[in-house]
Amino acid sequence: MNSNRINNNNIRQQQQQIIDGQQLIQSRSSIYSSDGFSCSSDSLPAPLLYQRNSSNIVEFEQNQQNIHLNQNNNSQAQTNLAWDTFRLLPPEPDKNNKANLYIIFLQILKLLTFFVLFIITLSSSIISKLILLVMAAGLGQSGKNISICPDKIPESNENRVIISPKNAAKWAWALLLSLCLPELFCFARSLHRSMFRKVRGLAFAHFLIMFTVESAHAFGLGALTFRIMPNISAITILQLANSLCLIPSILLLFSRPINRWLPLFLLIDTSAIIAQLSAFIWKKYFPIDNFIFLCTFLISITWWQNFMHPKSFFPLTRFFAYYATKIRECRSKAYLIISPWKCLIFTFCMFQFVPSNNVSINYLLQKDPFGEHLITINAYNLNQTQLNLFQKRMEELQRINEGYSKYQQQILTPKIKLNRKIVEEINGLINGTKNNFKNKKIIVERKIKEKIKRERRKVEKKEDEEEEDVAAYNIYEDRIELNQFTTAFDALWLAFIQIGSSLICQLSAKFACKVLMQRMGLALPVFLSVPISIILLSNFCQKRAKDSCYLNDWISKELFWKCPSRSLTWNRFWREFPNILWLGWWLSQSWVTIHIWFPKQERLAKSDDLFLLGYFDGVFPEQSISLDRRRDDKIRIRSDEIETEDEDDGNGSTHTCESAASGNSPRPTAGLINATSVSSSISNTSQRELPSSADTICKIYVCATMWHESALEMGCMLKSIFRLDEDQCARRNAQRYLKIVDPDYYEFEAHIYLDDAFELNEHNNPIPNKFVHQLLGSMNEAASSVHQTQLQLRTPKICITPYGGRISYVLPGRNRLSIHLKNRFLIRQRKRWSQVMYLYFLLGFRLTLRVSDNKRRELLAENTFILTLDGDVDFQPECVHLLVDLMRKNRRLGAACGRIHPRGSGKINKFFDYFLKRYNDLVSKIRICCWALATKSYRTHDWSEKPFHYVQYDQGEDRWLCTLLLQRGYRVEYCAASDALTFAPEGFKEFFNQRRRWIPSTMANIIDLLQDYKNVVKVNDSVSIWYIAYQLVMLFSSVLGPGTIFLMIVGAISISFNVDTRLALLIVTIPVVCFCICCLTCSTDTQLLLAQIIGALFAMLMTAVIVGTSLQIQKDGILSPHSIFLFTVLGSWTFSALLHPLEFLCLLPCGLYFLAIPCMYMLLPIYSLCNLNTVTWGTRENNTVF
Repeated sequence: MNSNRINNNNIRQQQQQIIDGQQLIQSRSSIYSSDGFSCSSDSLPAPLLYQRNSSNIVEFEQNQQNIHLNQNNNSQAQTNLAWDTFRLLPPEPDKNNKANLYIIFLQILKLLTFFVLFIITLSSSIISKLILLVMAAGLGQSGKNISICPDKIPESNENRVIISPKNAAKWAWALLLSLCLPELFCFARSLHRSMFRKVRGLAFAHFLIMFTVESAHAFGLGALTFRIMPNISAITILQLANSLCLIPSILLLFSRPINRWLPLFLLIDTSAIIAQLSAFIWKKYFPIDNFIFLCTFLISITWWQNFMHPKSFFPLTRFFAYYATKIRECRSKAYLIISPWKCLIFTFCMFQFVPSNNVSINYLLQKDPFGEHLITINAYNLNQTQLNLFQKRMEELQRINEGYSKYQQQILTPKIKLNRKIVEEINGLINGTKNNFKNKKIIVERKIKEKIKRERRKVEKKEDEEEEDVAAYNIYEDRIELNQFTTAFDALWLAFIQIGSSLICQLSAKFACKVLMQRMGLALPVFLSVPISIILLSNFCQKRAKDSCYLNDWISKELFWKCPSRSLTWNRFWREFPNILWLGWWLSQSWVTIHIWFPKQERLAKSDDLFLLGYFDGVFPEQSISLDRRRDDKIRIRSDEIETEDEDDGNGSTHTCESAASGNSPRPTAGLINATSVSSSISNTSQRELPSSADTICKIYVCATMWHESALEMGCMLKSIFRLDEDQCARRNAQRYLKIVDPDYYEFEAHIYLDDAFELNEHNNPIPNKFVHQLLGSMNEAASSVHQTQLQLRTPKICITPYGGRISYVLPGRNRLSIHLKNRFLIRQRKRWSQVMYLYFLLGFRLTLRVSDNKRRELLAENTFILTLDGDVDFQPECVHLLVDLMRKNRRLGAACGRIHPRGSGKINKFFDYFLKRYNDLVSKIRICCWALATKSYRTHDWSEKPFHYVQYDQGEDRWLCTLLLQRGYRVEYCAASDALTFAPEGFKEFFNQRRRWIPSTMANIIDLLQDYKNVVKVNDSVSIWYIAYQLVMLFSSVLGPGTIFLMIVGAISISFNVDTRLALLIVTIPVVCFCICCLTCSTDTQLLLAQIIGALFAMLMTAVIVGTSLQIQKDGILSPHSIFLFTVLGSWTFSALLHPLEFLCLLPCGLYFLAIPCMYMLLPIYSLCNLNTVTWGTRENNTVF
């Protein structure tokens, strides 16, 4: 027993010596890893190691086995001892997951979003069609005597109105607005893109094709609206809306690619074409003009580009597919001419076809078509009793009217303007009636007459006609005339509502496509829109036939849809042949637009990638959206093209030491990982020269930089990497075993760059320092926390590199993690040079040297991203997916930054500062920050050839990278949904040192951007002169900020304490001057101590300022300038907090933020400018290992 203890002690001593000596070397022979680094001990002076040879590694492994065997024997002997109650507890759970209540709330919100998008898209499309049809019916009623609700003359069972052509002319202009406003929106959008973005030049041949197609579409749409719609029933127009797919159905037949389903598709496409032509084939059964088929044919031409496939079996289709691609690139400039031209065609159609509806051009050109117009309500076949009742009611209304105000009198007794000729005829009729019926009590004329400036009825307009006093109503022998005015601008408001409904329908459908809710938010509403509209309109017509007052509370009495001659019942519907034809149209449209049921686009895709034309159609909104939706002819990845490693041969990357569910289990023998499968897949990928669809797989390189982080901070970042590894492994297994293609599948590799990783021993040889041991010690703990079981990673591969050393792990998900240890005696330290390292490695070596084919290199660069992290960032895999989605939306997007949330126990105003200020900087593209995803596609541009000053580069490397991206023409965007946690300064000293580094670097990058503003505006489509002006204002505000705060404090002291301004100036000047002198002469610790003292004094002064401001507000009222300014600021903060309920508590430190205004905006800039000579990092300068 004693001999075993001695052997165990000797083994432990040897093991400790070997571990101390073998941190960075395995052998003197070169080892080439899969990433291309040559790991050789001859590449740099070797540190003092314990017998550097390969036999030590074998001896180390044998000793490890003996230790485990002895431990297992001892554990077996002591398993049943009663006093041995200690067990290895399960790892602490990962607490970075969202709360269950929050997840449930998001799921409920998602379900509600599905329902709301469905309701909005469906209802807006139905409202748009119904309003358009009622406006067309109003135009078709010109010159007709229609029956209305008998509520104006209730003494009669029927009231009738003759619609004058002058009154009907307003509906023609309303229809013209519904046609032209969408084109004006398209013109404004094209103008904005042409002015602020780079748009490809316009070729004459391409413009000629677009001009011809759009002109034909405009003529067909205008003719259908002004000639056909006013003359046929509204239900027939709804049915015709499904017959606009003739050209798309024909082109769909010829655009089919060759595959095994081609015969079946051709058969169904032929049936769809026959269905679209059915009304023309059986036109004797369809009671409409043949001119309508010309209109539907011309309307359907505009969507020809969406039904051209580059891999069609028909050569001519492939030729036009090439032209369609070229036309899309120059569409913006073309529509600057085409959109106004289409408005002219619509106007021509109105003047050409509207006169056929009894509305002459003179009525169309009247001065105020949307104003009030006189209508005369007539009641016929009345007896004497009914006439007396009407007279009595009017007299009672007159007596009530006499006590009202002048404005109300004008309402009850409207002023009417009539022609002198009409007045003379009416007076003659009245006089004749008096002479013939002088013994009868017949009221022939009312005395309620007033002078007005309107007309009763337009018979023949003359310039010399004079205004006369006329009767508001007239009673004749057996009839009554009641003169009233229509509502002013009613047609204009209906036109705006119709256009707004069409616009909402398009926006809702676009949003549904972007958030992957297309089936519920677009496909299903389009499928149901026309049938539901027909059902509703049939119901309206049936109820209107029974009750003439139906819907009078919603629309004018004289306005209603043009209903069919016979009511449409369910039984009669299937017996009428035109309805059977419509059913064929509806099914054929569903087949032609079947692609909207199977979306394949990425999340948050741009509108240009989702829709072909992009503008909305005010007449047929749902048909235009469905036919305009792109057919997603993209290259798809097959599951057999995804490279996965071979079956697990037992050399996994981890072993389970103790499961939380199963209890104790023996510790496995440690050994070197055999990463052949991992490296082989990478090498095979690099050796392939020709591009394939597998190259479109997203590849993410996680590059984290560390500088003296604590164990807690390192653990948070490692947990994030293990979460990403777990997520990728799950997706890879689904690809491998289930043979499915995950659209979010990605490949993942992590790199950690550890600055200042070595220290010198007593022999002046470099050895790993405490931060290296701390990082390696955190690996197993982080893995166990994420996987919720005790895990121990296998022994990593260690090699010496020219910059220090590298430790390579294979993670539990079989992804690779490389820890690069930087020796400050061999390579420059700090984060900026770590960025240079991994950019040269990934962009220069991995991409440029390994891939020679330019097309494949471009394809790989488009789908390869670098996730840049600080050493304390904590994030979830879904946040990375959001950044990838944002990057894939725009090829010109150079980097995307997520949202940063601070963590820590300090109560410095960092929470409030991160809540508003940091987010504003991210949105304004000032900085990329510590949580960003960059693309490899900017690889072809060189970085700066000559160094600028140290402040811009090393003190603000993220801002400098952002400035370089903007100067090279790339966008930098901010994704608010992608969250990450980072540790913020918790003490005053660390906070001041951090901001001391930020302020000069921010100003330096702004100055650099302003100096090169002409080139930036020229090469960058996303940067306009207004953005440069904003940055100039920010620079001036930063320079003038300390002086402004100084003067504000002087004024606040003078007002609050009622002292002389000169005395207040002296009170504020003394501490500021003292602080300036201290910053120029004293040490950093003394400066920070004095800053804390002066900051506390100014905070007390600000407290007094708050009290004085409150008293001033109480004295002057809430409308004083002080009150308005204060409440505006507080209101903006509160509104921002309400929009982010999960971060509402971040608003609480705003009081501390207010007290720290002098310290933040006056003392801190002074401290930063006076310490420009200090080049230290400012944070984590002397961290200790915990």
